[in-house]
Amino acid sequence: MIKLDVKEDQQLVLKNVLMKTHQDIAVDKTFDKFRAFVNQTDRSHIQKFGPLVAINGGTTIRDDGTLLTDFSMLVQAHDYKHYQEQFIIKDRLEFPQCVSLKFKGPAELLHYAHAKLDLYFHDNDLQTTGEVITVFIHDMRDYIEADIFKPVV
Repeated sequence: MIKLDVKEDQQLVLKNVLMKTHQDIAVDKTFDKFRAFVNQTDRSHIQKFGPLVAINGGTTIRDDGTLLTDFSMLVQAHDYKHYQEQFIIKDRLEFPQCVSLKFKGPAELLHYAHAKLDLYFHDNDLQTTGEVITVFIHDMRDYIEADIFKPVV
């Protein structure tokens, strides 16, 4: 049994950010982009702090049925300004008002967390900015622990 407690009025602040942004990427290619980002930060010996973060900006469907998404992968790093040639850098990213929940469980059930947030927004007549921020606390092949944030308009 997975427990999904929703919390309102949550704030997410990320500092010293290194980021890669992708637009109109086929959804089935996002894992490859995710792994490439992790490999690049590992190969560069970046002194990271905090977990890996993904920001999904939404999904569209092409006329041929292909699902496309806009997303960003990011980490916080001590010496982030040294990598401005390889990454987009941000001193601070702030999401002042979010609805969030913590997910712990099998990776294939993560969609339930997203559905619960969608339902919460609907039931409470809230509007989202369209972004979904996933903070990967623990990410193994079969088990994920993540905090999921949806910013409120």
